Amino acid sequence: MLDIGAECDSNSDGIYDGTVSEFCQCNNAANETDCEDLQLNIGDQCDSNGDGTLDGNVNDSCECIPKNSVIDTCPGYIQNGDFEIITGNPNTSVDQDIDLATHWKKLWVSGSKADLFDETTLEYGASCFEGPTPSSGVFAGMWIENSSTTDATYREGMFNEMSQKIYENSGLYNLSFDYALMSGNCSTSNNVKIGVYGINYSSSDPLPATPTGIGTPSNLDLFGTTNTVFLGEIVISSTTTNTWQSINITIDTSSLTFPTDGINHIMITNSHLPLDEYGKMFVGFDNFCLINQ
Repeated sequence: MLDIGAECDSNSDGIYDGTVSEFCQCNNAANETDCEDLQLNIGDQCDSNGDGTLDGNVNDSCECIPKNSVIDTCPGYIQNGDFEIITGNPNTSVDQDIDLATHWKKLWVSGSKADLFDETTLEYGASCFEGPTPSSGVFAGMWIENSSTTDATYREGMFNEMSQKIYENSGLYNLSFDYALMSGNCSTSNNVKIGVYGINYSSSDPLPATPTGIGTPSNLDLFGTTNTVFLGEIVISSTTTNTWQSINITIDTSSLTFPTDGINHIMITNSHLPLDEYGKMFVGFDNFCLINQ
């Protein structure tokens, strides 16, 4: 046990090249830290409330965020869950403009991605599409297809930058959102499955390459298997209408294998798990909320 300020070995090579910080971590004196005030690097363990317990991690804004934060008011961990904060007009482009919504992103470099609409939208990308009812301001829409095709045309998705990270073994969470069928007037579809994934992703990293098929690469491989956790899936019936309805799933962080440094994004797209019915629907999404149970 060393005192704060004492010399220490920062990399276990037998050389005392650092000093013990106030957080009882050995910092190499020759290296500058990401966060000068904390004298810690992004991702380091930290003491969130000054009680001497390393109960948090340093985030990208150099804040010490507790690992087990409790947020029980919507939208919770989801930022801009109702899509109402936007930069630009969602009607300027008919589709593929999800990134106009603050804290929402496309999933890959180019090609299909989710769309953004509002109550004034008249053109949804196909003559047989119709807007959800009742009107709900700004909302998202995208194709959900579960099939064995090698064509990626109808593979779309989006992901949200969360307000705080969620870690393994940090309790139960509830994810809820509204959805509506927008392609009911088109050709008949079978049931489809929506997949929900937790992603550890830094905005400074490049986005994944554009997929070559509905399941190629797998959703688990888009950001790398060590950065991804499958949180659950939701089946949308072929009898769904264009009236908004709500659904929720429970996420048990003790029964899933999370990335080592937790998740900071939620990804919504088609499920990677097989669905023999091979359905295809254009679905509207709104009012995402992720809270502790």
